[in-house]
Amino acid sequence: EQTDEQTGGGGTRLVGAIPRFAFDLVAERPAGHQAMGVVVPWHRRTRRDTRCATPIPCFQYTVKDVARPAHGVLVIDGGRHPVEAAWAVLDHGRGRWPYRVRWNWAAGSGRVDGRVIGLQLGSKWTDGSGATENALVVDGQLSKISEELHWDYDPADWMRPWRITGQRADLTLTPFHRKHGSTQALVIASRTDQLFGTWSGWVRDDRGERIDVGGIEGFAEDVTNRW
Repeated sequence: EQTDEQTGGGGTRLVGAIPRFAFDLVAERPAGHQAMGVVVPWHRRTRRDTRCATPIPCFQYTVKDVARPAHGVLVIDGGRHPVEAAWAVLDHGRGRWPYRVRWNWAAGSGRVDGRVIGLQLGSKWTDGSGATENALVVDGQLSKISEELHWDYDPADWMRPWRITGQRADLTLTPFHRKHGSTQALVIASRTDQLFGTWSGWVRDDRGERIDVGGIEGFAEDVTNRW
């Protein structure tokens, strides 16, 4: 397996190859496009569920960058498939995670009424920290949602619609595909359930305008890691 990431020049190029599959994609970064960055600290004495294993403070700096226009090519069993009119979501992170952590992450990108809409939503790993990673992007302009949103979904029925609500948001993801992965290796373990689907509902931007997000596509996930 060989992967390469080159950032700059108005975009991010992603190149990779494994047997039977290869890709060469560019996630453009239009002029003026904004992304959300947040630093999330954990307190060793009060966050027992996610406490640090060492005296070194735990934190995570993350940048979630949604609604990036994407194009390129996929090669599957020798056949070339162009990628056009697509969207990329980039996740940049640095920091020191606790040994045990659980999170929700959701995102979506698309066009509604002629405007480019991006959704970025997160939960669990930020709870009680004073920080959130919720944001709305409209035509590249970001509105930060500082409240902790309520997530409603059913781990016994992952394909049931997911609801994410708050004073500034009322959103539903209706899944059409589930991706599940898990690893159990003694002290290291992980479990991911990721649902791809179509968003409906609305979010209020920083000016108070109610923005319709109906019809954009994206995902929502529930992840547990022990690492």
